[in-house]
Amino acid sequence: GFTQDGREYVLEVSPGKATPAPWCNVLANAKFGCLVSESSLGMTWSENSGENRLTPWRNDSVLDTPAEVLYLRDEETAAVWSPTPLPAGRGADTLVRHGAGYTTYERESHGLVQELTVFVPPAASLKVVRLRLKNTLGRHRRLTGTYYAEWVLGSRREGQRPYVVSEFDRDHACLLAACDWN
Repeated sequence: GFTQDGREYVLEVSPGKATPAPWCNVLANAKFGCLVSESSLGMTWSENSGENRLTPWRNDSVLDTPAEVLYLRDEETAAVWSPTPLPAGRGADTLVRHGAGYTTYERESHGLVQELTVFVPPAASLKVVRLRLKNTLGRHRRLTGTYYAEWVLGSRREGQRPYVVSEFDRDHACLLAACDWN
């Protein structure tokens, strides 16, 4: 429910106790936005959420399958999980805070306190996903973070898929994706 001051809607997502339907937060400015739920990082669009989807929206209130995921991996144990309940984080309690313009996922698992905050800046076509980790094991850790995005780059995933091309920009250390179709 809402916090005492009414600024956040807080959900406690526990293993085996999903909400009856996705509880979503729209994070957007005039030109860019994303939809996140209590379970996952959802989907992203630019300019128009129906015609210019960057990642797909499935509108499935039962599965709430994410189109974007941040995976974490412990390089010593090979354990892989997500700091959000879906797709690979259902094994730990997660406190989700939907606020005006942001959503935060807080949890403790795999010897780490994890805080993942998602927001869209008011004047930039940018989705920020900020992860803060605190090691609780008292020894050095080797972790890898990998962001997964299922590209659409248009209105329909099935029609766009053959035209989506990605490349790695070494100078800026980033992965770029483009669609010549749209």
